[in-house]
Amino acid sequence: MRTRSFVVILLLASAARLGVLFWSWNHPDRLLTPDSEGYILLSRSLAEEQSFQIDGRHEINRTPGYPAFLSPFAAMGDSWWRAAALVQALLDVLLVHLTFLLGWMLTGNDRAGLVAAAFQAVSPLAIAASVRILSDSLFAFMLTLSLLLVVYHLRTGRYWGLVAGAVLLGLACYVRPVGVTFAAICTLILLFRPHRLARAGLFAGIVAACVAPWIVRNAITADYIGFSSFAGDSLYHFATAELIAADEGKDPAEVRSELKEIDARENAGKAPGPAAGFRLKLAMEAIRQRPWLYAKTHLIDSLGFFLPGATDLLEVCGVTTGGRGTLDVLHSQGPLAAWRHYFADNTPAMISAAAMIVILAGQYLGVILCLLRRIGQSIPAEAWLLGLIVVVAALLPGPSGLPRYRIPAEPLLAVAAGAGFTRKRRKAPATQPVLRG
Repeated sequence: MRTRSFVVILLLASAARLGVLFWSWNHPDRLLTPDSEGYILLSRSLAEEQSFQIDGRHEINRTPGYPAFLSPFAAMGDSWWRAAALVQALLDVLLVHLTFLLGWMLTGNDRAGLVAAAFQAVSPLAIAASVRILSDSLFAFMLTLSLLLVVYHLRTGRYWGLVAGAVLLGLACYVRPVGVTFAAICTLILLFRPHRLARAGLFAGIVAACVAPWIVRNAITADYIGFSSFAGDSLYHFATAELIAADEGKDPAEVRSELKEIDARENAGKAPGPAAGFRLKLAMEAIRQRPWLYAKTHLIDSLGFFLPGATDLLEVCGVTTGGRGTLDVLHSQGPLAAWRHYFADNTPAMISAAAMIVILAGQYLGVILCLLRRIGQSIPAEAWLLGLIVVVAALLPGPSGLPRYRIPAEPLLAVAAGAGFTRKRRKAPATQPVLRG
């Protein structure tokens, strides 16, 4: 292993994340987004009332993982957000390490692991997410570690990796509910391996046991059967709004405001569960009336998943500001119009964004090379696993598609790029990349 190169990459990752944090040390507004407020309110509810409510209503959209992560920092007074961001940044440096291990384990080549770790270390999207008060960075760390353990099990057959990976992914579902979908993908892949029923049943059973208590809680306190209402709520607030806007020639932001008013009026006094059911019913009716428009809109808008996300880092550093409706411009007028709308005459910001785009383009080139080299070759189960997770992660957001939703998949894309830029060794390395046991 090239120890010196590895240390340099970790130092680079640390310097980037801690540097951005200290640059924003006296500007909490840069690390907070509209979604941050909900997490903060729920963390206070957990810490002060031992409940999970906002404005006296039981929360079923968000899950308690990230608010529970934030709760201990509340005792630190006004600097709580600095402490939380610092811990996240350090975990994100560990994520760079995990990316190296995953790349090495999949290819048997430490150079592939180093290339993957280098891409993850300088990813503008990952750097920004590591210090923002949002669940993405923590979820990416937990997901990557759980996948590393599952891949280890697939490579060695050792069941402790499978059990540990299932437990960790079950807990990760509490940070972001999409983890349930990724757990289903893991179960599917295990069904194509020897001892399929034992492996898949064990994995699925452990994940189910982890998420079951929250499903019971939702049923008892909120009259809701399910783990989270996030998927249905997203369809209502984003997919339905995009469909109506495209169908009637309206501004999507205007339609979203109208849908919020309908939600508030029709669901006044209802329990969270029936209210979520009402939103889902309206969303599904809108989709059934315009199925082809929905399919087209969903697929096109999902491409936002692959955008650079340079603006996230620029906003954290205070170079630009968000919240100006750029996403709506992107959906209605395309990338160039969105670029002009966002940057206006800010030339330094445009130059910085262009440099970040070059980094991402290099990573995507590596991914393409990896795919080309696999043509005509057998693909191992672990490669199918990681590839399916990237594809599903890209397709799920639809009209709400943003680069932010690529954060959990960013280490997997970095691993693919590392494999693309290096050749697989014919013999396995003499020393395994940890997890030996």
